[in-house]
Amino acid sequence: MHKIQDLFDPTKQLNRTIESVVTFGANTEQDLSSEIREYVVTDKLHKNYEDVITDLQTAFDDSSKEVGIWVSGFYGSGKSSFAKYLGLSFDKSVMIDGVSFGDKLMSRIQDTAITAMHRTIISRHNPQVVMIDLSTQSVAGKIANVSDIVYYETLKLLGVTKCTDQKVMCFIDLLHSEGKYEEFCRLVETEKNKSWESVESNDLAANLIAANLAPRVLPAYFPDSASFKNINLSSALNEKERFVRLHKLVKEKTGKDKIIYVLDEVGQYVASNVDLILNVQGMMQIFKDEFRGDVWVIATAQQTLTEDNRQAQLNSNELFRLNDRFPVKVDIEANDIKEIITKRLLGKSKDGSDYLKRLFSQNEGLLKNSIHLTLQERSIYNQLLTDETFTNLYPFLPVHIDILLSLLQKLASRTGGVGLRSVIRLIRDILVDNHLADATIGQLAGPEHFYDVLHSDMERNSAKEIVISADKAISIFNGDKLAVRICKTIAVMQLLDDFNLSFDNLCALLYNNVGSTFDKSKVREAIERIMDSTSVTLQEIDGKYQFMTNAILSIREERNKIIPRDAEKADVLQEQLKDMLSPAPSVNVYSSKTITAGVELTERNRPYNIHPTTSGLKLNIRFVDGSAFDETHQQLLTESTRQENNRTLYWLCTLAKDKETILQEIVRSQNIKNRHQNETNKEIQAYLRAQTDFADEKKRELNKILREAQANSEVIFRGSPQQVNGETYKTVALKTIAEKVFEKYPLASSNMKGDCVNKLASYGDLTTIPDALNPFKIIKKTDGTIDVSHPAISEIKDYIATLNEVTGSEIMNRFERDPYGWSKDTIRYIVALMLKANIIQIRVAGKNVTVFGDTAVEAMATNNSFNKISVLLNTEGALTTTELLKAAQSMTGLFNSSRVAPVKDQIAKEAYKKIKLYLQKFNRLLPDFEVLKLDGESIVRQAINYAQRIIDSEGGEAAFLLGKDVDCQKAFKYVMDIIKCNEQASLINHLKHINHLANESHTLPEVEQLADYIKHVNDVRQLYHEYIANPDLHLIVSNITDLRNQFDAYLNQACIEFQTQTEKLLDESRTTMKSMPEYAKLDDKQRTQIDTQLDGLSIECTHPSISNLREMINKFVTYYLPSGSIKTIENRIRQYAADNAPAVKVIPTPPTSPQKGATQEDDATKPNKVEEPTYQPKRLQVKRKITTRTELQQVIDQLTSLLGEISDNSPVEFNFNED
Repeated sequence: MHKIQDLFDPTKQLNRTIESVVTFGANTEQDLSSEIREYVVTDKLHKNYEDVITDLQTAFDDSSKEVGIWVSGFYGSGKSSFAKYLGLSFDKSVMIDGVSFGDKLMSRIQDTAITAMHRTIISRHNPQVVMIDLSTQSVAGKIANVSDIVYYETLKLLGVTKCTDQKVMCFIDLLHSEGKYEEFCRLVETEKNKSWESVESNDLAANLIAANLAPRVLPAYFPDSASFKNINLSSALNEKERFVRLHKLVKEKTGKDKIIYVLDEVGQYVASNVDLILNVQGMMQIFKDEFRGDVWVIATAQQTLTEDNRQAQLNSNELFRLNDRFPVKVDIEANDIKEIITKRLLGKSKDGSDYLKRLFSQNEGLLKNSIHLTLQERSIYNQLLTDETFTNLYPFLPVHIDILLSLLQKLASRTGGVGLRSVIRLIRDILVDNHLADATIGQLAGPEHFYDVLHSDMERNSAKEIVISADKAISIFNGDKLAVRICKTIAVMQLLDDFNLSFDNLCALLYNNVGSTFDKSKVREAIERIMDSTSVTLQEIDGKYQFMTNAILSIREERNKIIPRDAEKADVLQEQLKDMLSPAPSVNVYSSKTITAGVELTERNRPYNIHPTTSGLKLNIRFVDGSAFDETHQQLLTESTRQENNRTLYWLCTLAKDKETILQEIVRSQNIKNRHQNETNKEIQAYLRAQTDFADEKKRELNKILREAQANSEVIFRGSPQQVNGETYKTVALKTIAEKVFEKYPLASSNMKGDCVNKLASYGDLTTIPDALNPFKIIKKTDGTIDVSHPAISEIKDYIATLNEVTGSEIMNRFERDPYGWSKDTIRYIVALMLKANIIQIRVAGKNVTVFGDTAVEAMATNNSFNKISVLLNTEGALTTTELLKAAQSMTGLFNSSRVAPVKDQIAKEAYKKIKLYLQKFNRLLPDFEVLKLDGESIVRQAINYAQRIIDSEGGEAAFLLGKDVDCQKAFKYVMDIIKCNEQASLINHLKHINHLANESHTLPEVEQLADYIKHVNDVRQLYHEYIANPDLHLIVSNITDLRNQFDAYLNQACIEFQTQTEKLLDESRTTMKSMPEYAKLDDKQRTQIDTQLDGLSIECTHPSISNLREMINKFVTYYLPSGSIKTIENRIRQYAADNAPAVKVIPTPPTSPQKGATQEDDATKPNKVEEPTYQPKRLQVKRKITTRTELQQVIDQLTSLLGEISDNSPVEFNFNED
């Protein structure tokens, strides 16, 4: 055996025809026969077929909610073949050489159990298979929803219509559902002289005819032709109703209630459009919920449905939405295609296999080491090489197959796979057309062969410019075989973004002969020759080799034309210096202070700020060439002695190498990156990343030059030079200079804590203050006094004196800077001691504060609050010791304070505490004095004013007022006496009581029964006014108490006497009313009522008081008013008597008397004569006003009883009375 082709199994026929790739839509008997004959079912595919067919049988037999199968795999992996063959296997009408396609497929699977399940599905359910190639829909430019495509393709399959226009298809479906289809066909034939079947395949003609006849056959839906033309299909039935009708139609047309949809390239069709993904999701949910396993979808895609599958080259971030809708997963892996390649093409004869195994065994170590890839451990290119994989795939290696698959995937992602060959076809072309099979055994395939077979595909792709650049390099180095191989390898591998095409990996790919050694140095030399060629665009970017496109050449030319400006170069130098001196240089001086210097760069006589100065000390750095050192050195010796530079340390660094060229390259790289930072072209992005790396490399080189310059440098301060290096400039020079600049820092060298002012205020006795609060020994702990001559205090005092008044922030700014450098907390502490020692006073919110009290402490507690105060010297005269002693004694005598030291600060603190408490009592006195018009009102007001002054000054004025102001002392004594008297003897309450009784008595109604009481009231009032005219009420409190008691006695007597006299009058009134004649005419009920009312007339003295007296008087007056209770009861008695009289009363008529002197005998003896008749009237007394039904009935009854007695001689007379 000498040639590679001698190794192969003769039955494989390397030069036989192999289709480029299985076409999903190729369904002719010849196509299917050729495809199934070449089809290889690997173990993994066998398992996939078994799982899918099992799931289908279970669903069709028992119903299921699992209705989706997702078949994923790279381009050319066989996923479309799997779905196509599986779908067609259930279609009994597809025959090949008189045998069903399903039986042909089962013979390739060679599993009796799977065959039995497959035949059971067909015999029991005979599903309707609908094959839809979505890749053709996409190529045709259609962006219809997948659900629409599924719906209309099913209608076409059922023969409902041949038209492909969706509107016409929907119209025909509507005709069928309304039973109008036959009528429509007759109208077409009658009016258009054509059969509908002859025109429906022409979308334009079908659309026009449908629009014309729609109003005739379906007037309820289409009132005119325009309504058909303008109809919006989105207003049709919802998806659920539409697919339910479609399923019903399939069953009616075919008798089948099971449907299998096979959708090829679903992933490619929907991946870039979320709306399309959601449409598929919704369609699958309908199939799942409505048909419960009767309708299945087998979908193919290059993508998996998981988010993190690193082998899924074209994953979409949104496809995961379909994961739950396609629970059955079939993933065609790369190992499957390797097995298929071996079985279909690369299978070796037994002798060939033995030969290759020996070859591998003899060279395993060298081979594995030569083809080892770096930085690819977690990629798909990290494949284990064994004697089996070597033998099966030779002259290819496993990594070569993975590279080929990735290349096909990449090209397919850009072209949709149109025109691409399968990986098997590519391998066949490499072996046969490129004559690799004729090479000597040991020769290996490589990416250069891939470049040859994919050359035309790359030209049609967006990699055209790469091909042009590579071909140009190949033509230039045509006589250099290694250079040509390098160019081809780089060009084709450049397509794979996930492959690290480094120098080592390039060498691994170039290794092409088993058993030979490989000289990497020759590869390096060849690459340098290629890259040095001005006509070749090969570059190393991000450690990866690649050919630059015209866009890269253009941008590189643009870069070379950039002219860096001085300011841009200075910016780069600043950035480098900032990195070198970060953090800013600092030194520790006097063991407690850290001084951080500001840093300034002077370049071309222009200063650039690197680190701002916060301490006043500045480090000025200058980098100069050796030729300019002497001139610059002399200049700085003079410049450093100027007053404005006395805090500047000049650092002169001598450069051993030129920095200008480096700065220019850095600026060019940065500028070109900034100009194109929004570039989307991946190659340009890679070039820009390379420019960033180049700039970083140059910055590192610049950094090294600058550090070398610092190692041989000199510092100059106030005219004195000193030799230093990169370390001693700070540890020696900067430290010494900092101590000179901050020469007064030792006056207050400790850094106080932030709460130092609050803690200082907490110590009333300074003799007990701890050392931590007295680090500068300003407080003399022996006597608790403050050393006002301390240098730190003197410095601040002198500063205030020069400006008269300064703010806290101005003090901070002055003493934070050199030559002091004190901390802010230390400054606050010293100022607080100055206030405590009466050296200064502060102004807070417009109010002067002279004592170290709460207001001062709060104002000085933090740096922010301290900044807002104003500070001025305290110029008020000091109190004498006698006056301070007097003030302390006043505090004890007036406010019962414990022993108070005769020190202003202590007096202030104690006075503020006590008077703040008593001021409330002072204020409560004033309203009573005002209302009662007491003579001491002015003194109370005076005391309140004094107290408020002390409060406002936080006790600051206490020593003066209590020690020197006699009026203040008297006012406080008077008020305190009144308060004491009131608390012990209720002085104010007595006065209020007397005033109240006098005022109330004055407003009582005038009644004769109170004549004596009113006289006593007037006597009391006169005496009361005499008392309140005396301001010293506390001295006559016993008289006031007696007056109150006497007044209460007068009131008590008046109440008792008034009750006695008025009760007597009421008894007389009761007796009078009961003796009235009308009282006797009352019935029992009325008499009881009147007696109750009379008994209710009473005046009681429940508790002798002014209010009870007023109540009794008011009641008495209401009894005896003209309309009062007495008169009211009297009138009621009369009214009851009148009401009790009968409504009608018969009055007897008196008898007629004989004339005087006449006798009976006379009458008898008189002759008969006519005499006038005599009348005997009935007299009725009737009330003029009848108010009740009872009275009216009485009148009626009486009149009725008189009807029998009425005659001409006995009339009725009515007398109406008023009652």
